[in-house]
Amino acid sequence: MTDNDLDEVGPGLRAPLAVLPNFGTLSMDNLASFRDALAGVAPEATDAVSAEQVEAIGADGHVVPCILHRARSDAPLPVILNIHGGGYVVGDAAREAPAMSALAATLGCAVLSVDYRLAPDAPYPAALDDCAAALQWLQAQASALNIDPGRIVIRGVSAGGGLAAGLMLRCAESMELPPRLLMLIYPMLDNRLQPAGRTGNYVWTRDANRFGWDAYLGEHAANPPLEAVPGMAENLAAFPPTFIAVGDIDLFLAENLEF
Repeated sequence: MTDNDLDEVGPGLRAPLAVLPNFGTLSMDNLASFRDALAGVAPEATDAVSAEQVEAIGADGHVVPCILHRARSDAPLPVILNIHGGGYVVGDAAREAPAMSALAATLGCAVLSVDYRLAPDAPYPAALDDCAAALQWLQAQASALNIDPGRIVIRGVSAGGGLAAGLMLRCAESMELPPRLLMLIYPMLDNRLQPAGRTGNYVWTRDANRFGWDAYLGEHAANPPLEAVPGMAENLAAFPPTFIAVGDIDLFLAENLEF
């Protein structure tokens, strides 16, 4: 890749871009190697933040592994439910652990990162069920965890943003204490690909996106529920205040703006 190939990429992003995997080649044949390359390491506690592996248990008894980061404080803390990215097929909570520990320290909060099941091993609704179980567990165990159930933020990156939006479509109207904020970082919301153009030429490409959606939706691909493809939803009235960030040559630009 030459400098001329990167004309539309901000100068400060060109060096990191050069070391990112070529997701355009993502397939079943190399999925395991992508997962290995993008796996994180066990989180470490610091003087400012504790970090531990925990198991969130949903109302149906479903167990979901998570990482809980907590600013060291005796007071009930606000909490962020964090949902990692990876196109529904790669990634884990540990990869975002350093950033989540830093966030917990900076904001003086707790962060629960969900290690949801990945497609195609576990297609929809597995990942969304895991996120719902983690949210239910946070609220049910608020006293034991010493968190404030009235101050929950849900944060999701890429596919995690799609899961966060899907979680709101599933749960928002039934929650006694809705989240204060929904934070979606270039969320993966819509399986209907935008026409080819200046977006989607770097990192997460159209080919990667097609693979991710096919893996996640599985047998639901022909007629997916709205909670699986939030970009198709027309009524977001039950959503909390929502922040969306997306790059102007990101594949998800049009669907994020439409959302």
